[in-house]
Amino acid sequence: MTGRMRTLTAAAVGWTAAWAWAGEAGTSATAGTGGPAGGTAAATANYTGGGPGVARTRTSTGDVNIARGVAWGVDQNGLDFSFSHAIAPRFGPAYAGTFNLSIGRDGAVAGSYGGSLAEGGLARTVQAGGMTRSAPSGGTSAVANAGGNTVGGGRVDARTNSWNRPAFTMARGRFIR
Repeated sequence: MTGRMRTLTAAAVGWTAAWAWAGEAGTSATAGTGGPAGGTAAATANYTGGGPGVARTRTSTGDVNIARGVAWGVDQNGLDFSFSHAIAPRFGPAYAGTFNLSIGRDGAVAGSYGGSLAEGGLARTVQAGGMTRSAPSGGTSAVANAGGNTVGGGRVDARTNSWNRPAFTMARGRFIR
């Protein structure tokens, strides 16, 4: 293989790998009460993609335990956004929620959301998280999860939902799906 051919091959592989790198944003948050420390709070946030992005978390514990994570970014494949939060006061119900949205470069949109509510018991923990992705071939995807538990009785109600809207295409001067 000649030097020029190696250079062209390396450029083609590198360009293909960069183009194939999908944008992804994901977050999670959990908060709980009980125990001698009063409670816990934890959050994660992550963005990977070929363009600028932000991933931030914030937590605090005490009488009210709070966790938040946010991640977003834009690259050649589209925009990806994820937000998760959780709150667990020492007394009363604990709640966690998530929202995720992706808009692809071809106009496809995917989203997901979810929430968890824990009531009763001596201790309560809730968590929610999600991820969204815009693919290089067009198209998007999003997932959400939510859950929790209680100690010493109580109940947890968790729900999630996701949707995907394909891009509009034009045929004979009219938009169709």
